[in-house]
Amino acid sequence: MPSSSSSPQNRRPLRWLWLLLLVIIVAAVAYYMFGRGEDSQAPDGNAGQAGGRGAMTTAISAVAASQGDLPIELTALGTVRPLQSVAVRPRVEGELLSVNFEEGETVQKGQQLAQVDPRDYQAQLDQAKGQLAQDQAQLASAREDLARYEKLIDSNYVSQQELEQQRQLVRQYEGTVASDQASVQSAQVQLDYTDIVAPITGVVGIRNVDPGNIIQLGDDEPIVTITQLDPISVIFSLPSRYVDTVRGRLAAGDHPAVSVTGTDGETYSGQLSSIDSNINSATGTIRLRATFDNPVGGLYPNAYVDVSLVSQILRDQVIVPEPAVQTGQDGNYVYVVKDDDTVTRRAVTLVATQNSQSALSSGIEAGEHVVVDGVDSLREGARVRVVSDALPGESSDEVADPASSDVAKQAGGDGSAS
Repeated sequence: MPSSSSSPQNRRPLRWLWLLLLVIIVAAVAYYMFGRGEDSQAPDGNAGQAGGRGAMTTAISAVAASQGDLPIELTALGTVRPLQSVAVRPRVEGELLSVNFEEGETVQKGQQLAQVDPRDYQAQLDQAKGQLAQDQAQLASAREDLARYEKLIDSNYVSQQELEQQRQLVRQYEGTVASDQASVQSAQVQLDYTDIVAPITGVVGIRNVDPGNIIQLGDDEPIVTITQLDPISVIFSLPSRYVDTVRGRLAAGDHPAVSVTGTDGETYSGQLSSIDSNINSATGTIRLRATFDNPVGGLYPNAYVDVSLVSQILRDQVIVPEPAVQTGQDGNYVYVVKDDDTVTRRAVTLVATQNSQSALSSGIEAGEHVVVDGVDSLREGARVRVVSDALPGESSDEVADPASSDVAKQAGGDGSAS
């Protein structure tokens, strides 16, 4: 029988050919993954001259750690509230003779705002004074008679009963005179009320009554409302977990700094003045009041403003940019650039982060350079080349301000008040 072309002897060379091809493919893949990858991480052409290929060099950005204070700020939405706002109402009835203010102007405490027709009240005062004078004359006459009776009692020209009656008459007139004096004072007060004066210093609003109208005590609308604009306050709320920190500072006489952005875009600086006595159980927040100088009226009552409160200041901390701090299985760490252009991984204790600045209490010292960009490609002992001393997106001369943050993040918790 003739032999078949597909015998085992004929297929053996094909197996070796396929095996050789597989080895070549594996070698090519290994070269691409390892040899080619290492070459791409060595930008320095002179890295390996004597004795083969040199160590890989990674381009990074590094910033020197600084020593200083880090203010921790809390943010909230607040409402501008005047410290005083008074609705001016009449205290006597009658025709409104005049209005002596311009809408929107600033008036001083005690300044006359309007006047009610005083003639009826002047007449009542005059009548009360006349009655007082009449009763005072009767009292004087009764006292003179009493003095004579007391001299004649020993001579038996008057009886003891007549003497006692005269004494009672004097006491009666004394009571009448006292009542008359009170009537005069009351009439004087009513007359004074016809001059309507400003109870506080502030800005008057739009008047609700014009001259010539009869005003009554039960009128629904006031004549005008006066609002104190300088100084002014802002009411805002913070989560109750910050109560102890803020209250402790107030109790020590330290009023935390507060800043707000007004409707005019300007930033106003003030201080915390008071904290509410109870927590809102529905929201878990507590209300606070801050006061601000407002000479130009940029903070307007009932306007909403963004509030920033410095709840505490971390003193004498090592401060690094936030991107420098990494988190691993063993906690927080940074890469520190050594003098020999290699990096070492250093465990650190993170206290707080504010405005892309992190405060560290241990792990590194001020002046040491930490890697802020290119961290992902580093390992212990890796050789690096510092190409920038600024954060990504910043120029080298930009300096971060740790005190201008909107949110503070406490280590192990959220420091936002929003």
